[in-house]
Amino acid sequence: MKPLYLIYQYCIAFPVMLIVSIFCALAAIVCGTLFGMEAGWWTARVWGWLFCRMFLLPVKVEGKEKLDRKQAYIIVGNHQSMFDIFLMLGFMPYRFKWMMKKELSRIPLIGFACKCCGFITVDRTSKADIVHTMSKADELLRHHNSLAMFAEGTRTLTGKLGPFKRGAFKLAVEQQLPIAPVSINGTFEVMPKGQKYVRRFPLRLVIHDPIFPEGTDGTEIDRLRDVTREAVLAGLDEQYKE
Repeated sequence: MKPLYLIYQYCIAFPVMLIVSIFCALAAIVCGTLFGMEAGWWTARVWGWLFCRMFLLPVKVEGKEKLDRKQAYIIVGNHQSMFDIFLMLGFMPYRFKWMMKKELSRIPLIGFACKCCGFITVDRTSKADIVHTMSKADELLRHHNSLAMFAEGTRTLTGKLGPFKRGAFKLAVEQQLPIAPVSINGTFEVMPKGQKYVRRFPLRLVIHDPIFPEGTDGTEIDRLRDVTREAVLAGLDEQYKE
């Protein structure tokens, strides 16, 4: 860690982004309330883009041409760091709603702003809440919204790709919607779970070819999960592979 960058982030980047976060949250609430969730989405996009740029993180996006803007997808990525959220919001060339953990909805202003953007939350400790969340996800997808999820369910502690849960793939089979696999590289070096400072490291977002359901039963859910995980794994740098 270069001392100058450490001074920069604590004296400039963090204070500036605190102010920007408040401003973007208020803008999302106002725009989302007055003009609808799509208007709120654009403030979230600006927020994510500014977070990466303010911390001087180089960003490379591959596979922008893979997605059809007229098609709804279930976007599935690996989860290395909280910076995954900023990277995908700011640089994913496609609008989507988040399925995010309920703890984030309790952050003052940010939680309400996320609601105004149409993002949905899930309490992973409550089976009843999970069922309710999946019902809301169904409704979003039926209205031609794309939904982004981290299939591992939580951030990795090692940087390595973990096992995928079935929720995203169950939705894909039920709605007969394609999965859009996404590989996230570099955010683990930037800010792994538990770290209180940012390290400067190049970020790479790899968008893969969509994977379409080929059936409607439980075996198809497992096939989609396995094929999607293989795609995400293929786009990871060597240090993040098993």
